[in-house]
Amino acid sequence: MSNKMDRPFLVGEKIYLRPFDLDDIDGEYIQWLNDEEMVCFIDTLKRPTTFNQAKEYVEKILNSDNYIFFAVIDKSSGKHIGNVKIGPIDWINRISNYGRLLSKDHWGKGYGTEVLNLIIKYSFETLNLNKLWDSAISSNKASIKSVKKAGMIIEGEISEYAFVNGKYESITLYGITQKEYFKMKNDNN
Repeated sequence: MSNKMDRPFLVGEKIYLRPFDLDDIDGEYIQWLNDEEMVCFIDTLKRPTTFNQAKEYVEKILNSDNYIFFAVIDKSSGKHIGNVKIGPIDWINRISNYGRLLSKDHWGKGYGTEVLNLIIKYSFETLNLNKLWDSAISSNKASIKSVKKAGMIIEGEISEYAFVNGKYESITLYGITQKEYFKMKNDNN
């Protein structure tokens, strides 16, 4: 049980987000990237990833002003349990998408929704973005449930977009605007 948080940037109930460090690659992150079940819904991760490839990717993200990359830390254990990225951020139109990856032993327990709620709040209340969006493959029921629970709404669908588990699947686009976020926040108070 760890009571001391390491550089917390955004703090939730069960988790906190801290800056992602290159040292995080040595841990379970590289294993996650090579776990077929964990990455089957991430269309850019269909090949094995080496440590050097992961390091090059992370360095590119960390050195860009158009991305923000966090390590997700379980507050009760102090363990790195996932990552979340905002970006690429279009600073002119004030829009971005995000991506998240959580360890399998934290699936189905509300961690993904908590991460998303922190990212939405940060995107609108701190970064002053106007819109945050995501896409979910039709069979990724957990992601769909999470984005809906966080207040994102369906904005469209692209048929047969992703090849997952031997078949082509549609993706659904979800989004939330700053105005929708503040309305939802005010309605909940």
